[in-house]
Amino acid sequence: MSNARFFTMMRWNLRTSLRWHSLAGIFVLFGFTGWRSAIQVVDQLSSFQSVMTANLWDAFFVSFSGPGVWGYSLVQALPWLISHILFFYLFGDIAIDELLYRGYAVVPLVGSRLRWWFGKEVALLIFAVGYVLITVLAVLAGGSIILPWSWQPSELMISGEMWVVPKGMEIGTLLGWIFILFSSTLYALASMQLTLSLISRRSFYGFSAVSVVTIISWLLGIDNPYLSRWLPGSQSMLLRHTFFDPNVPGFSMEWSLIYNTTLFLIVFGLGTWYVRRMDIYGPAI
Repeated sequence: MSNARFFTMMRWNLRTSLRWHSLAGIFVLFGFTGWRSAIQVVDQLSSFQSVMTANLWDAFFVSFSGPGVWGYSLVQALPWLISHILFFYLFGDIAIDELLYRGYAVVPLVGSRLRWWFGKEVALLIFAVGYVLITVLAVLAGGSIILPWSWQPSELMISGEMWVVPKGMEIGTLLGWIFILFSSTLYALASMQLTLSLISRRSFYGFSAVSVVTIISWLLGIDNPYLSRWLPGSQSMLLRHTFFDPNVPGFSMEWSLIYNTTLFLIVFGLGTWYVRRMDIYGPAI
């Protein structure tokens, strides 16, 4: 495929799959999340005896750190859970919807089934990175309404009163960890959704499967530090990594990247095998 044809196909994928009206909704929702997290930080700060300062990054951490191993609170898990399920709902059906309604015309136009399939996976990666970028900016915007901006960790963050933060951690490192873990986890799980939806020919089945996997990852990881690193959804839970909870053994950022890459390769390989054999006019061969 020529570069011109590839970019034309990608423009088509992005134009037909991206629901532009949803971007405003995503920004408003996570702006509210950042604002609510900032209020939570202020409330916690007022309960401490010592005088400490907080800044915008405390709200950012609350919004993206996810539930810890010992965390039973649904309120704490909700921002993390919503961010995943919303992504699956908005972008996880980009392959099956087109296949069912326009596959007989689009696949021949693209040139081959595999080109069509690769294009969907590339589009999904772009959506995952863009989605995390929008949520990060929205949370920072919402949190900045209440808490001040700074490029340094706050006294509250490094005090260990609310969470254990690795010594000497910089804001750029925290931002990078969250961005990479969230993007790679969303992409791996949504790729699983793409494949399951294609095989079942029902977008609901794929969405339901990855949503259940995400929820089970949260629930099974509670009080199970040795199990956490083996659960798909746990890979984006910062508080369940060894850096932030020494009681969780062997759960490093490198582990999460290898885990997500392996999961992606498995479901991508399964999807590729199926796409090569599927009948675009009806059930798979």
